[in-house]
Amino acid sequence: MYVIALCCVAAFTFTYTILPSIIRIAGKYGLMDVPDERKSHIAITPSFGGVGIFAGLFVALLLFCPGADFDFLRFVLVALIIVFLVGALDDLDPISPLAKLAGQITAIIILVFLADIRISSFYGIFGIWELSYVLSVLVSVIVYIFLINSFNLIDGINGLSSSIAVLTSSVLGLWFFMNDLMAMSLIAFAVSGSTLAFLKYNISPARIFMGDTGSLVLGTLCAVLAIQFLEINASMAGTAYAFPSGVSVVMGLLILPVFDTTRVFLYRLFKGRSPFAPDKNHIHHLLLDLGMSHMQATGVLLLVNIGFVVMALNLQNVSSLMFIVLSFTVAYLLTQVVNLSLYVRRRNVVRSQ
Repeated sequence: MYVIALCCVAAFTFTYTILPSIIRIAGKYGLMDVPDERKSHIAITPSFGGVGIFAGLFVALLLFCPGADFDFLRFVLVALIIVFLVGALDDLDPISPLAKLAGQITAIIILVFLADIRISSFYGIFGIWELSYVLSVLVSVIVYIFLINSFNLIDGINGLSSSIAVLTSSVLGLWFFMNDLMAMSLIAFAVSGSTLAFLKYNISPARIFMGDTGSLVLGTLCAVLAIQFLEINASMAGTAYAFPSGVSVVMGLLILPVFDTTRVFLYRLFKGRSPFAPDKNHIHHLLLDLGMSHMQATGVLLLVNIGFVVMALNLQNVSSLMFIVLSFTVAYLLTQVVNLSLYVRRRNVVRSQ
């Protein structure tokens, strides 16, 4: 336990210590996020917080990973370096979506083929269990791409993407620790430590944003943790710490990025636009339109996400497919409540004019 605690503390301390320097350097060289009509902040702000997150967890993992686990960890770290570089390049000078995707797929290939972190089953969804190797690879690549970019898409207000990353990594890190899975637990708590340190500087008024550098790194690591949890949990069926429905736990943890990304993509397609065309229709934008501050919106969404985690833990007797349907239904209804509140607010504003 002390090694995991030290890893978390080291990641927190390193990130916390270097972020002020990153803020100064970003300001000196003009590495800033300038607000425009698509963004919800109004002040020019440094956007390289992801460098601090990456550096903190990278150093902590190198320091405390046991030698026996390093062969596995090195593949994760190499993939992470590639994702980090893609994010950094995009933050410095936006690259094309195709180049960004190519970089992500390169990292995913390392994770799937070399680290063997992939989805090998549908875990009973649609009555499907074991997948062929080819199908396993295809499904894994799609899931990685979706989760990596979903964290990028919800990173629109202070503290949101990082809060979900801390929640996900802490819960799964504790489960890995309880099952004596040192390497995965170290990765999870390194993420928690470095991201918590970043949050100190990202809470409104934000002194720095994580940028694509941070959101892509966190999305990659949360995808790795989620997929490993699903695979290991399925292999431990019937043991003390195994969940009857690991899919429900992951859905509870990642409901916000998964649902909001799906909802926004479908909305854009329905409106005849590209699903990748940026807009301000994410759930956090709707909460801001209701008059909430960044931190109020983040707090509400984090509490709702925790509520879904509690629901997942208490509905383990429900099938995975049923829980996914239930989660999306509840999330949709909650979103409609927000939309209705926004409609009433706008109508009242019009009437008062």
